[in-house]
Amino acid sequence: MRNLTIVGGGITGLTAAFYAERYLPEDVSITLLEANDRLGGKIDTFETGEFAVERGPDSYVFRKTAMTELIHDVGLGDELVRNGVGQAYVLHHDGLHPIPKQTVMGIPLDVDVFKQTSLLSEDEHAALRAMLLSPPDITPPETDVSLGLYLRERVGDPIVDRLIEPLLSGIYAGDIDKMSALSTFPQFIEGEKKYGSLYEGMRHLRPEQRVAEVGAKKVGQFASLRRGLKSLTDRLAERLERTEVILNCSVEQVEETETGYRLLTNRGDMDSERLVMTVPPRLIRQFLPKVDSDFLADMKPHATATCSLVFKETDIELPFVGTGFVTSQEADVMITACTFIDQKWPHAVPDGYHVLRVFLGRPGADEIVDAPDEDIVATALHDLGGLMNIKAAPLQAVVSRLRDGLPPYAVFHADRVRALRAEMSRVYPGVLLAGIAYDGIGMPDCIKSVHEQIKQLAELG
Repeated sequence: MRNLTIVGGGITGLTAAFYAERYLPEDVSITLLEANDRLGGKIDTFETGEFAVERGPDSYVFRKTAMTELIHDVGLGDELVRNGVGQAYVLHHDGLHPIPKQTVMGIPLDVDVFKQTSLLSEDEHAALRAMLLSPPDITPPETDVSLGLYLRERVGDPIVDRLIEPLLSGIYAGDIDKMSALSTFPQFIEGEKKYGSLYEGMRHLRPEQRVAEVGAKKVGQFASLRRGLKSLTDRLAERLERTEVILNCSVEQVEETETGYRLLTNRGDMDSERLVMTVPPRLIRQFLPKVDSDFLADMKPHATATCSLVFKETDIELPFVGTGFVTSQEADVMITACTFIDQKWPHAVPDGYHVLRVFLGRPGADEIVDAPDEDIVATALHDLGGLMNIKAAPLQAVVSRLRDGLPPYAVFHADRVRALRAEMSRVYPGVLLAGIAYDGIGMPDCIKSVHEQIKQLAELG
């Protein structure tokens, strides 16, 4: 191999370049192309004064070690911070309800503790208790199924709609009834197969598998960096020694050549023997039309917006002490979640202030994302005003949009990814696909996947 070109300068592309420099021979030239005027992609930290506000992702699941390893590899281990812990809530049509303790993604680990929740009536709790302790006569699926269907059959509609769906939508930003169980939470099915029921499987999960468990740990399960996640992408860029980084370089088409590929860009034509494509699926369809594009066409990302509001502590009365809330679809609001940044990430906010990060945009109802900034801010303040006492306007509002956002992980997602890559190796040999569309939407998933692919590329020579 003489050269490698990486298309896309987000966390996946930067990781690809970093590990390519580690594993590929010195005589292999490496180029990274980014269409925008900055690196980092979805990761972007807005810093003003003593505040650090994330425009994109704000953390990662600490048990997924690939990102922690990368952070240490680039010398930022001392900057790691864990999230503050506290009570979180769910907003239902009749107000805010505390998320029950001893749950994993809304699934109870203790039916007696769960009985204290105000989300269910006595009859609904009795029905849930019966389903958990005397599971219905159904067998664990042998193939992929809808996550919503899987859970509804085992815990019932009320708890899925009022608690589990809001929590999972906050992670995957998709429709739970169309979401792949095996590509999102395979531990649910694995636990049921091993222990006989979903409830017993969850109770036997190892602590490191208990994503978003409430009321069990004093140490936060999420991690970030003291100066924001942008410090990681900045450091990755700084550590690149033999990668040529070209900003404002948009690829318009990819052509095959005798020795590899020619990229037609706004900065001229570039030849490369191997490619790592970290761009959205819609661009893969455009650049590589010979591959079967049905799967890529189905992966239409869900657009979201965030609005971070900075208040003086005396100008707003929060409804509870905690890390924030998610909203159920039965709640009569436009916002989908709200994080109390000063309580979840106290290092990012100086004393005397509250910072609320509000999320907007649901699957199939994301028009708000295209609204002007002032309308997004007004919508956020209107919905928050029904839940808390806002005495004065925020000192600052930071609006961000993510249009090429999280792709849907539909049923049989993993099977379709394997088929896509197998076809890609036949019709476009030497082209690797990486990013949130394939092996997991979390940053650690993207890092792990592209790290492994670069190592395999190096082994092939």
